[in-house]
Parts: sequence; C-alpha cells; structure tokens
Amino acid sequence: MKKYLFLFAVLIAAVIFGGCVSTHSTITSSTPQIELKPEHLEVTEQREATGVTTRIFGIDWERLMNSRSASMRGTVYSSMISFDRTEEYAIYGLLKQNEGYDMVMYPKFTKVVRKPVMGIGAICTITEVKVSARLAKLKF
Repeated sequence: MKKYLFLFAVLIAAVIFGGCVSTHSTITSSTPQIELKPEHLEVTEQREATGVTTRIFGIDWERLMNSRSASMRGTVYSSMISFDRTEEYAIYGLLKQNEGYDMVMYPKFTKVVRKPVMGIGAICTITEVKVSARLAKLKF
C-alpha cells in the first residue's frame, strides 16, 4: 500500500512541477479603413495546413502541458463557440510553414470528426481541420 501511495505522490509531483509551454500567434485582420492596392501586396496561391486533435475522455493529452495556437482577431468561427481549438492549431501550422507573411486572406476550414470507439465521442474523438488560405506580404 505504501508503495502505491509513494508512486501516486511521485506522479502528482511530476505533474505539478512539470513544465508547461504555451505558444500563441496572432494575426489581426485588415481593417476597411486601410486602402491596399494589389501592387502593395505579394499574394501567394492557396496554401494549406492541417491541425489534428485527439481527445481521450475529453482531454487533449498531447497539449495538456503545452499549447501552440494562432487566431485571427476580428474573425469569428466555430472554435469561438465550442471548446475545440483545432482550427487555431491549423492556423498555427499554416503560419509556421510559411513564415514571413503578414496576412491570412479568406481562410476556409474543412473539419472531420472521427469517433473510432463504437461512435462514442466521450471515449475518443479525433478532430482534423484543414485550413486553406492565401497569404500576403506587404511590399513596403
């Protein structure tokens, strides 16, 4: 019994004193007061990235102690309503794959939710979000 209590105490101490990392990138959507002309921007073709979240018993164990996400201010999409941040992880992946761009233009999200354990989402849920968008860089 003491052995199990000791192992439990070590596990709790590891969780409490373990490191946590949180990385968040933010892009502000362009406002209508700024007049940008096509010659001011270098625009890419459609770029894509994917974000995947695996939740077991409702917990994303991979990102329990760290988080890497991104968001676009002034934009409301489904992850603002729910607790699923997979869209933010997809945007983060898009920004990391294409560093140096200033704007994400017209993002489109495709979301696939799989529940591999007898279709019960409370046990295991795998969410995959694919984002495709044009990226732009200011030429100034």
